[in-house]
Amino acid sequence: METPKIEWKQSLVKSIIYRGLTLVLGTTTAFLVTGSIEIATGTALLTEASQAVFYFVYELIWSNISRRRLEEKIIEDIRKRQIDLKIDYSSIMEIAYHMSQVDTFIPKLYLSVKNFFNKLLENEQLEEIHDEIKKYKSYFETTHAKRKLIF
Repeated sequence: METPKIEWKQSLVKSIIYRGLTLVLGTTTAFLVTGSIEIATGTALLTEASQAVFYFVYELIWSNISRRRLEEKIIEDIRKRQIDLKIDYSSIMEIAYHMSQVDTFIPKLYLSVKNFFNKLLENEQLEEIHDEIKKYKSYFETTHAKRKLIF
């Protein structure tokens, strides 16, 4: 994305080139109508000076509109990603809940579920939901605390 300063310079160059072309055409047209090069040049210069300002403002407005549309699209994409992240958190919480409900006498399965909770708690990106995960892990451990699992 271009910065506003670059857009400003680009708009100025485009305005100057366009004004140069229309100045030549305006002078030629005014000369053909009036027959006087002085009047034709004066009329063309006055017309082109005012049109240059109007065109420059017009070009800046459209450049900024394009930039704003791009910025809005980027912001919308970021918001969508954040929403997807919340959905992912929700899915992780649901899986953690169901894992906490596992009732087993199999040591290998017990260790796998416990490792699952430990990995979730080690993940810094899931820090926002660590408290809930700890509750699920605690419930799982409490459920299996009195069992004599042989490892």
